[in-house]
Amino acid sequence: MFDGAKTRRLRCQPGRMQANSASGRVLPPQPTQRPIESLSVYSILISILVGASIGVVYTLLGFWKTWAMGSILAVVFGLTVFVLISRGLAKRFEPRFLHAQKQLQSGATSLAMKTLEELLPLGRWQVMLTGQIYAQMGILAYGAENDDLAVEYLEKSALRAPDARMALAAIYFRRKNTSKAFEAMDIAIRGSKKQMLPYHVYAWMLHKNGETDKAIDQLQRSLKVESGNEASKENLLRLQNNRKLLMKRFGMQWYALKLEKPPASMRQYQPGTHRGTRGKQRKQGRRG
Repeated sequence: MFDGAKTRRLRCQPGRMQANSASGRVLPPQPTQRPIESLSVYSILISILVGASIGVVYTLLGFWKTWAMGSILAVVFGLTVFVLISRGLAKRFEPRFLHAQKQLQSGATSLAMKTLEELLPLGRWQVMLTGQIYAQMGILAYGAENDDLAVEYLEKSALRAPDARMALAAIYFRRKNTSKAFEAMDIAIRGSKKQMLPYHVYAWMLHKNGETDKAIDQLQRSLKVESGNEASKENLLRLQNNRKLLMKRFGMQWYALKLEKPPASMRQYQPGTHRGTRGKQRKQGRRG
């Protein structure tokens, strides 16, 4: 899901960030004001305009079946234009997403964040793209231990981004704000009803908060979605016997939420961290 290891803290605000590629340090940001672009989806507006124009022209020219056929042509051409615009945009932003992923894997977290931020203007053109970008930026900020910035981005994430909503819930739960944590978990489950982890995370939080009956309800909900899921069966039985949930089977996807510490065998170098660099610096210091 995202990097849960200790990464260098991002000292930035939701404006444009500058990064020193040589040192990996994040320089002070330039303050900017950017509205949430999800309200201005140009691809839809252009598609409607083109489709409506063709339909109106066809009707005014008085061709066969006039307004009925004009309405059909308006829908067909509008959908066609929308698909073409979406494909064109995908060719533009997919390589940048992959580039950001490579930057993260190489440990350049601040550069990956900057790459994602540069994609935000494209959110005006593609449906739900802005929310997806904010989700990735929030997850990066959370992995970099900048919870305040993570909350700001994750609150703007897409409703169908369960990983981002679980990260937001984890931050609120660690801050003892259980109402907001549970609200975020409700959204995470609605956004991905077939994914098992959100049900277990929600149950874990409820059980930790002393609401075992509600935690049991969440796992029973998960079994209605996937009746043969072994993790749900096991954890449901554990709760019914007043034992804590066993979450390690979900691996780093669970531990990245920072609600539990991973076992020693899983504490290894993760993409986006700087452990390797710091290790080299310590060795050089000893030699000096």
